[in-house]
Amino acid sequence: MTSDTSIDTQVLLNYAAEHFDTFSYLNDNEIAYPYGGFKSLIALGTATTFNICTKDDFDWNTLDEYLYNNKGKYIIGYLNYQLKNKIEYFKNELNDTLNFPLVQLYVPQYLFLKEGTTWTAYDKASEDLLSTLSTYQASTPEKIANVSESVEQFSHTEYLTIVARIKEELAQGNIYEMNFCNNYTGSYKTVDYIKVYQQLNEISPMPFSALHKHNEYVVVSASPERFIKKENDKLISQPIKGTAAREINEQEDLAQQQGLELSLKERTENIMIVDLVRNDLSKICEGGTVSVKELCRAYTFKKVHQLISTIEGKLEDSNTSFSHIMKAMFPMGSMTGAPKYKAMQLIDELEVEGRGLFSGTLGYIAPNGDFDFNVIIRSILFNEEINTYQYHAGSAITMASDAELEYQECRIKTLPIRLLLDELRAENKYY
Repeated sequence: MTSDTSIDTQVLLNYAAEHFDTFSYLNDNEIAYPYGGFKSLIALGTATTFNICTKDDFDWNTLDEYLYNNKGKYIIGYLNYQLKNKIEYFKNELNDTLNFPLVQLYVPQYLFLKEGTTWTAYDKASEDLLSTLSTYQASTPEKIANVSESVEQFSHTEYLTIVARIKEELAQGNIYEMNFCNNYTGSYKTVDYIKVYQQLNEISPMPFSALHKHNEYVVVSASPERFIKKENDKLISQPIKGTAAREINEQEDLAQQQGLELSLKERTENIMIVDLVRNDLSKICEGGTVSVKELCRAYTFKKVHQLISTIEGKLEDSNTSFSHIMKAMFPMGSMTGAPKYKAMQLIDELEVEGRGLFSGTLGYIAPNGDFDFNVIIRSILFNEEINTYQYHAGSAITMASDAELEYQECRIKTLPIRLLLDELRAENKYY
């Protein structure tokens, strides 16, 4: 690998947007986090791709074959939430408006890794691109964005009614916790995704932040949550359950953080998911190795406080395939509920529209087989072909939930995105 301190993040991203239909930027924002955030990288173009659009086209063995054939290389991409239908049988198979691929993974043509403040060319091909980048000047960018107001799928009243319905299931003992989500849909004419990402990242920098474009599908993410990380034979999962807004006043903000960490309701929700994750890990880990390293710790980010737990386990077989791990763990318990299968059934019944990439996972597999994947939340999803965007938010519903407070929690989680969209509409008043 060769370092070149003259490479600028903006140059890399502008060049990616002008020359490639597929590119990614994973960004840890240098945020202190247990086990660190994402490895910061910028990937440009595709050397090979694994792009599956429908459930009928997907096979786990074919995925393993692709990963095996590309051993020793970086692989970047995502798994759609609807991939759950290839792990369990569900009567209802919902479509999502944006129709993101079920799985999209690729080996990049060029790759740059960030070491401290310096971008490093990963291989000879990337090193050879440096001379082009050193003289590259971006063309005049398009207007940042022309976006409509978003419309929520469930109105305030409808949301409260559905929470009441979920509580009936809880009262009957069919579930103990369910993550119920609302989505918000709008249209757009043009978007400079890089500037949109940079503005969202300025409003809400997160350790699992990402910009990922593949053809007409674009993800702009400010995710705070790790789904699953593999380090040698160790697996790490860090579910988030519990959210509190930041306050301007320092004392009030500290009180919010402490109140979140001490909240019996929030801790109960978090511990339920911790138990679910421990159970999932136990399917593929050595007996006695699954343990909770940190329980219900409040972490502070720019716009929110989050209650996070860390669970670890040692793989029973160090050669366990990526697919086998995902079939044991996916989708993440923090986005479903407990028991997981029954919660997912109820999600399909009550949410009406498929979540698509939301509640899925995006990340990378390293050349040595280690990997790190986030939870796709606090994200805007774009489909260029139909000029439609969506974002989502959800909260855990338990018997202790107050429906109005759960609705307001969704407002807290979507605040950075709503602030961003307001900025974009103020700059370009097309709608």
